[in-house]
Amino acid sequence: MINFQSHKPDIRLTPFIKSYFWGKDDNAPLVQRIVPNGEMGLCIYRGNYVCYSDVGKVTGCLSGQHIHYQDIMSDGKIEIVGVHFTVLGAHLFFQLPMAELYGQTVRINDLNDLGLTELEEQIMLASDSNTYWQLFDSFFLRRIAESQIDILNIKRLQRAIAYGQQHTSNTRIIDVATASCLSQRHFTRIFTNVVGMPPKDYLRLQRYHKALHDLKVGGCTATEIAWNNGYYDFSHLSADFKLITGLSPKQLLKDSANDDDAVGWRL
Repeated sequence: MINFQSHKPDIRLTPFIKSYFWGKDDNAPLVQRIVPNGEMGLCIYRGNYVCYSDVGKVTGCLSGQHIHYQDIMSDGKIEIVGVHFTVLGAHLFFQLPMAELYGQTVRINDLNDLGLTELEEQIMLASDSNTYWQLFDSFFLRRIAESQIDILNIKRLQRAIAYGQQHTSNTRIIDVATASCLSQRHFTRIFTNVVGMPPKDYLRLQRYHKALHDLKVGGCTATEIAWNNGYYDFSHLSADFKLITGLSPKQLLKDSANDDDAVGWRL
């Protein structure tokens, strides 16, 4: 039986953190696939370690932005405590450009972040979920107080992201940059360093998720859904799905019953 809880952070953190979560499964699949959703996450595994396909054994990690899927392998028992950041949130809490994490899952111990290492140790020793939430709130409120928030650029990027989410079909980077009142070059640099991936790849993920939603809802042919979401044809859509998830659209629709869970990463 899977046990899962999610919790909203302190209201001062909600622009930057979507939720905290805890999950425990004593009969987990030996391999679970994680599909990128355009948002970063912090994961701490209590008890047994897991193995990520791109980094190996992990007890705690910061997952950067990805355009490709990852597989997580376990011995069938998983207990995870984590943080689901907003698109623009993670960069405020860690002392490195998010672009350096693109395509990477980094162990907490490898980040040379003493405060984060101590947080991992405290989560490992905590006895209940309320303590997890309190530890997270305390840690991230301290970090936000120490950070220098560039309000102007945050607002510009918020406009850009809203534009990209509303226009998933044939959206050009220059159009998104214009919506944020920045040149394309300046926009691309700021977006990549804050969000942690190039805007082209972020828009690609948004198109994938919109197309997957449309396939689930139905009402149009597969070819029409491909065209409506900016793909040349259904073969183009299938190739993109395969790149991002490792699965064909048919396989993905069959296997993605958990795709809309509170975390939104797992298959």
